[in-house]
Amino acid sequence: MSHGDLHDEVLPPGVPEVTLAPLQPRLRRPPYPIVAVFIVLVIGTWVPLVFFARARVSPSGDPRVQFMQDMGTQPRLNEQRESDIFADGREMRPKIVGTVARGQAELDDGYYRGYTMAAGADGKSKAQFVQGFPQPVKVDQALLERGRGRFNIYCAPCHGVDGYGRGAVAIRAEEIGNPLNVMSLHDPAVRARPEGHLYNTVNVGIRTMPGYGGQIREARDRWAVVAYVRALQLSQDVPTKLVSPDVIKAGEPAETAK
Repeated sequence: MSHGDLHDEVLPPGVPEVTLAPLQPRLRRPPYPIVAVFIVLVIGTWVPLVFFARARVSPSGDPRVQFMQDMGTQPRLNEQRESDIFADGREMRPKIVGTVARGQAELDDGYYRGYTMAAGADGKSKAQFVQGFPQPVKVDQALLERGRGRFNIYCAPCHGVDGYGRGAVAIRAEEIGNPLNVMSLHDPAVRARPEGHLYNTVNVGIRTMPGYGGQIREARDRWAVVAYVRALQLSQDVPTKLVSPDVIKAGEPAETAK
């Protein structure tokens, strides 16, 4: 067929006379239900992430989910129970003699306990209470103010703010017929005790008086209480040598002062 015959050929309707370039095939648009289902599935994958985020900020009494157990799940030992693991049959393990918790060595016995250990005449070690205040303690106005605060909180309820043993607790105990017999801090026996003895009393207690070492945790605060007790005792029985002559003369009767 010649070239002229091609131009004379009648083409079907809709067919272009000349095709300039090949056309790329086009995919048909997917149906709407399939598109809708795909979008729903994609959004559905976000739901677990929402629950994870909420779980991280919400408190719960249930144990946490732990995919890798490792040592997270194991038998638990309770106090005052029996156990076949240990030879003595106890779950509670006794303290190892000589061990000290980290940061609680407290090597200075005089400062932390109020006494030191020294060999006696029989060669055995005996406790000797510290006389005066140890080197780390500086007795000044700030220490006395701190001691007064601790004293009024923990000591005054029984001993009274003046130290004579007539605090609110002691008075109430007498009213209900169960006297505590709180000792006066101005008693000669108490005044004669060394400062280390008073510190030890504050720390671990004495006779029916409980120790307040758990409440007054800092050693410096315990020494502050001791210092304030000495100040109370001094206020009620000041030695004459510590009083100026002018004060003594001002306190004498008029006929004596002439």
